[in-house]
Amino acid sequence: MVATLRGVVAATDPSVHVLVLAAEGPTWCSGADLVSLAADPEHRNRVIHDFADLLADMVASPVPIVAEVEGAVRGGGVGLLCAADLVVMGSGATVSLPEARLGLWPMMVGALLPRVVSPRVAMDLALTGRTLGAAECLALGLASRVSERADSAVEELLQALQKGAPGAIRAGRAAWRDGGGGDSDALRGQLHALAEALDELAGAPEAAERVAAFLRR
Repeated sequence: MVATLRGVVAATDPSVHVLVLAAEGPTWCSGADLVSLAADPEHRNRVIHDFADLLADMVASPVPIVAEVEGAVRGGGVGLLCAADLVVMGSGATVSLPEARLGLWPMMVGALLPRVVSPRVAMDLALTGRTLGAAECLALGLASRVSERADSAVEELLQALQKGAPGAIRAGRAAWRDGGGGDSDALRGQLHALAEALDELAGAPEAAERVAAFLRR
């Protein structure tokens, strides 16, 4: 999935004015595949760094990215929300960062989450792993809009975005990103440093024990 998303983000051309990130089924993003990551350390390292690149690619995207969210968003999926420009949630959407309960930590998410919510809220979510509903996500700033159905709200949003001048939107987003201390190269480096920290943590005995216990349930 990560490779596919990176390809979509990288393939944008002048005729594309917005990207919509949506999912099928009751779960929008369940986070990493713990089974495959636990089985192969080399694969784990590669996947973690690929995800770091995906987040950096999304932030550096020349066009706005809209996340259309129905269902559960867990772990790294929260990073995707933070890397998007706008997040539209269905009323039944939920969000949580359960990594600490598994002996892990939402490392790369931490590079982006405090840009969206306050640092104190970000730490609360990482430490407790508590689950947020769509209404609380909206109140905290993690969601841009909440609707009974996310797809209908996204259609309305896209109609509004089409009224904007594409060139101005591209230039304005880049200026806000770079002028706000969001240099994309620096962010990519930060994400890869955090990815390495996560890989080291994932290889520790504590994480192995907790992940194994979780998978046995």
